[in-house]
Amino acid sequence: MIYDITRKMLNATAQNVMTFAMHVAERYLEQVHPDFRQVKFREDLVASAKSNAQILDRYMKGTVKVLPADLEDAWVDALPEPYRSDCERELAARRGRYSEKRIEATAHGEAIGLADLATQFGELVTALGPALSDGRITESDLPHARRIVAEADDLISAVLATRRNVAGLLQEMPHG
Repeated sequence: MIYDITRKMLNATAQNVMTFAMHVAERYLEQVHPDFRQVKFREDLVASAKSNAQILDRYMKGTVKVLPADLEDAWVDALPEPYRSDCERELAARRGRYSEKRIEATAHGEAIGLADLATQFGELVTALGPALSDGRITESDLPHARRIVAEADDLISAVLATRRNVAGLLQEMPHG
């Protein structure tokens, strides 16, 4: 599924495999401590482009069968929007969960969280519009169903992220 979304992104954007591989490698090297890395990305910029693209290509072609969890995180993080959100949503759904963005515990982060919440609500209302044009949702609205569910999931994720921040505040407060 991650590979399918990656192929879709590569076909729809100006990004090529080498450029994307550099983004994945960059995130992987930032996120995973050297002692725990399962994938050996090259760090020297010029020589690494082709090598890192070959590493990703082996995964996408199925030559290497298992995608390590640490690489999966970097891979998904390297996807541009809306592909990243699509991938996060599908991964969460596969596990019967919702994805949740981390909101920085700063005024700036809180504002971004609120903006995301409002945006996701607007996206859901926009998706519902065509389905509710006759005042109800019926089988005839099936063409809109996937988008409505995806937008509802994104709104739930934004609510969960906001909830996490507020719940964290409650945990920090002394009881009594």
